[in-house]
Amino acid sequence: MVAKFQWVRRFTALTVVAAAVCVALSATDGSALPRMTLMAGSRCSNCHVNPQGSGIRTEFGFYSMAQNGATTWDKLGWQKFHDLSDNRVMDGRITLGMDLRGQMAKFRVPRWVEVEGQQVQVDPERNVFPMQQNFGASVQISETLSAAASLNIAHLFKNYKGQSLFDGWLRFAPDLELPSIRVGMLQPSLGIRHDDHTILLRRNPFQPAQPLLAPNWNELGAEISYEGMHWLSVEVGAFTAKNLSLSCADSVKSDDLIASGRLTLWPQSLDYGINSWIGGSFLKAGEMTVIGGHVGLGKTYWGTLIGEFTMSKTVKQREIMSMLVHAAYPIYDWLVAEARYEVSNGSKLVSAKTEEMQMTSWVAGLQFMPLSNIELRPEYRMLKTKDWMIGQWALQLHVWF
Repeated sequence: MVAKFQWVRRFTALTVVAAAVCVALSATDGSALPRMTLMAGSRCSNCHVNPQGSGIRTEFGFYSMAQNGATTWDKLGWQKFHDLSDNRVMDGRITLGMDLRGQMAKFRVPRWVEVEGQQVQVDPERNVFPMQQNFGASVQISETLSAAASLNIAHLFKNYKGQSLFDGWLRFAPDLELPSIRVGMLQPSLGIRHDDHTILLRRNPFQPAQPLLAPNWNELGAEISYEGMHWLSVEVGAFTAKNLSLSCADSVKSDDLIASGRLTLWPQSLDYGINSWIGGSFLKAGEMTVIGGHVGLGKTYWGTLIGEFTMSKTVKQREIMSMLVHAAYPIYDWLVAEARYEVSNGSKLVSAKTEEMQMTSWVAGLQFMPLSNIELRPEYRMLKTKDWMIGQWALQLHVWF
């Protein structure tokens, strides 16, 4: 128990110190990524149809990135594509969206083979992984009612346990100052919704290849969202647990129900151009409980700093505590340097003994947009456990509309 409190104190101290450094740096100046909300001081729902972020972009979200790149389409002779500033059709009633994301890296964990009487680590082979191939649309049925759906074709080629093929919902939003409700196949709000599927926050250090909460995980249910005040957002939902029971079979049954909630405060200093958020979330399903916290600090043209932690507890006294610290600095609008550190500690009871496992991850790279709607992410990743360590170059490609 003492070790747990030390771990929490270490994370708290790290985020507080890092936040203080960013404040000091900022004070000297008298597509859907979490860092963008901190850079612009806006919420995910300003740029995405999904209030959580990700997926189909709103008119504003599409236009804001339409000509952001190292070069532009008109210089390549594609004037019509360069002039395209709206992803809506049918007089604006239908909004279209596409996200194609793939990664080239060494997947899975290293193995050991005996060579001349010695154990030698053999790294996994490098492969190309179709992370995401989403095609979606949103329809504005009336002033207060809309519908949205997307299909993840990558699920047909490579999928995790608990991953769903599609998401879709009806949304009733009577007024900007009143709560809205979504009903359908959607993901419960929990912490920050990252676009990178390899982060440790939602993975099991005992089984690194099988995440606790799969990418593109969705459940049938309903969620109420409130963003009526600029400094507060709240989400509360209830869902079935059919997909979660596949990735967490030892703790969640298919007939269990999920209760989830997230609260975020959005402190902002207009005088200094500083944006921030701080919040917490929870999820309860069967014998599984997950709680988390998230903080963020950003200033336009100066960069962002994000911290997040999650603690999950399941049956057989299995506990997982993970944290992430992510920093990003915009060199240009189309070139961002980023780095993150993650650690995931797991413990479980095995034959009356407590077994422990720790994974740490260091990632450094660039978010490079050679053209609007195209992003390349060259990265160097270092993943380490008590039994092995693997360092490698990786590359992500993201194309969206």
